[in-house]
Amino acid sequence: MSGKWVFMALAAFSGILLSFELQLLSILVLSITIIRIVYCESFNILSLYFVFVLLFFFASEYTKITHVSNYKSPAKLQAVVLTFKEYPQIDGNRLKAVVVSPQKEKLMLLYKIPTENEKDELVRKLRAGTVCTMDGKLVLPEVNRNEHAFNYQQYLKRMNIHWTFEPDSISMVECHPSRTSLTATLQNLRALGVQVIENEFPEKLASYAAALIFGERSLISEEVDQSYKQLGVVHLLAISGLHVGIIVGSVFFLCIWVGMTRETVFWTLLFLLPIYTVLSGGNPPVIRAVIMAILLLSANKWRLKLSTLDIFSLSFMLFLLFDPLLIYHIGFQLSFSVSFALTVSSAYFLQQKNHVILQMLNISLISMLSSLPILSYHFYEFSLISIAANLLFVPFYTLILLPAVFLLFAISLMKLPFFGFVAGILDGVIHVSEKVASVAGSMSYSMFLTGRPSSFGMIFIVGGILIFFVLWEKRIHPLKCALPLLLILTVYSVSQKYSPYGEVVFIDVGQGDSILIKLPYNRGVYMIDTGGQLHFPVAEWQERRKPFKVGKDTLLPFLKSKGISRINKLILTHSDADHIGAADELIGELKIGEILISPNSWEKPMMADIINHAFKEKVKVKEVKAGYRWENKSGSFYFIYPFDDEYEGNDDSLVLYASFGGLSWLFTGDLEKGGEQEMISAYGHLDIDVLKVGHHGSRGSSSEPFIQMTSPEHAVISAGKSNRYGHPHAEVLKILKAENAQVLRTDESGAIHFRFTSKGGTFKTVLP
Repeated sequence: MSGKWVFMALAAFSGILLSFELQLLSILVLSITIIRIVYCESFNILSLYFVFVLLFFFASEYTKITHVSNYKSPAKLQAVVLTFKEYPQIDGNRLKAVVVSPQKEKLMLLYKIPTENEKDELVRKLRAGTVCTMDGKLVLPEVNRNEHAFNYQQYLKRMNIHWTFEPDSISMVECHPSRTSLTATLQNLRALGVQVIENEFPEKLASYAAALIFGERSLISEEVDQSYKQLGVVHLLAISGLHVGIIVGSVFFLCIWVGMTRETVFWTLLFLLPIYTVLSGGNPPVIRAVIMAILLLSANKWRLKLSTLDIFSLSFMLFLLFDPLLIYHIGFQLSFSVSFALTVSSAYFLQQKNHVILQMLNISLISMLSSLPILSYHFYEFSLISIAANLLFVPFYTLILLPAVFLLFAISLMKLPFFGFVAGILDGVIHVSEKVASVAGSMSYSMFLTGRPSSFGMIFIVGGILIFFVLWEKRIHPLKCALPLLLILTVYSVSQKYSPYGEVVFIDVGQGDSILIKLPYNRGVYMIDTGGQLHFPVAEWQERRKPFKVGKDTLLPFLKSKGISRINKLILTHSDADHIGAADELIGELKIGEILISPNSWEKPMMADIINHAFKEKVKVKEVKAGYRWENKSGSFYFIYPFDDEYEGNDDSLVLYASFGGLSWLFTGDLEKGGEQEMISAYGHLDIDVLKVGHHGSRGSSSEPFIQMTSPEHAVISAGKSNRYGHPHAEVLKILKAENAQVLRTDESGAIHFRFTSKGGTFKTVLP
């Protein structure tokens, strides 16, 4: 079987896909592998292949059967005894942890801490293995309410968690330590180590030390994380196979240097590696590297005929036999895809006697190409400068920063007097590296935007990458090898950008408005409002490290998934936070042709801040009112309100009338009854197919005369789920029903899409 375990790994992959995703990809993988075995291998290998396909298929089916909940519906639980399976994450006033019920069911506990004193007590006393008696309610986790958005419910289900639990309170009087397992003890040690780093290290250095020693990335700032993503070296901020390899190699040579026998070193590493896996956070890349290290050490000790590819394949199967659903984990996908590519390529590209820099270039190129499809699918873009960035940052991290933070952590534990001096120097080095990363990451065209590829798109992209490797193996120049892939990416990007289909999306931004209009053939991309949140001052202890932001967490990922990097016109209807609060987060991240605002709305502080930011980014801002228009082959657009230059709030919202996709549209912002009456007086009658209902369905808008004047066939209401204002109001719904308008609501259906051509289109919603 030496050298053949890769076929069994492919069998495992095929069996899992057939169970979870009976689609084109699973059939394709199965068919190609069978053809390869039939033509090049023996009947025995083919038989074993089918055995492993069935083994992993039934393992996956068993997982689906057993991953069910004991609870059938949301419920109030009284005096339920829950055990903390992991050390709780406390961020600002939020506590989050996986807990286990007496029936051995995992729940995701989410708790809003009411006071600073309680937070301090929870930080001091709550540990992995703590058992608490609580009252609270079971809540069904949220699904994604926007296309391609993060599906929290699905994410938890893949960890066999079906409910979130929201306790009424957590009293340490009702909590007591249990007989903790070894895993819980190690998790508590890990949390203690992170706390030591937070307390002893300079703030900037602490975030890197916690990430590189314990795999704790929550301390990394959003700005740094974004810079490293744009460089394509964000993997360096997490413990990866490279880090594990360095640590194993260092421990091995250190043990040999102090006089230990190879036998003793083997058993020492066999004992320490699983412990380190838990201490470093137990992420898939670490587990993969540890399994491979143990298999490699075992093969060496017992002289097993296993190649590196065999060891990779065995680790892949062991990982998935334990939990087939890990195949959906992004870290798992990236770790195994890159490792597989490097393992297979080593015989052809990495064993040549080239200069070390050329070898590093080869490794960076292979890593970038093998991760490209996964990055495109999950993050909709990939870095174009990652090859050069890896040349600079990988040596810095592996040769300088990683050993330095481990040494500094040891110095801090020993309380040596020169800790502060060394920490200060290293902190300064970190500041310089961040500046370099920020400057390099902000370069124009550092990222290639792919959008979310379709199944066929993924097949063509993967095909282009395989062609590259086949041609490279034949010693053809890398630039020539890349031509097919570049052609595929260019054709895919152009076909997506200049699609004959247009789309209107009423994005679910909670209690707010944000509407995307994308015309066919890239004739225009317009956004009406951006949504946003009201920000209330909170105490320092309540502040979260990475609070939710509508722009960065909802709008930007959604736009990138659609392949949109430029908005021709950003229309800010008026100055309320729930309509323009996220605009500041888009400016600078996207190319914006111009911003259109209501006359004198810049007098309000929030709008003034947005305009100042726009000026800094050299984005044109224009005040418009009734009479301003533009048109092209795909549609015509007219502002029909307001009439004057005086800004008074909601009743001076920009109102846009548009004609495209075979329908007439009216977007009304937060227009209220006073403004509606002015429009009735001015226009008398407006026959509308689709009305964006004013002010989220408030009864201060959508008067009966206005609805009768517009007589819409479809009425779209953008409102937050279970919002505190009670939008939309029953009176408004009654008026719309009387006019026979089909009502579509983001609070009930999530984002609302209308896909169209010049002849017409169809509505669909994200939620059924």
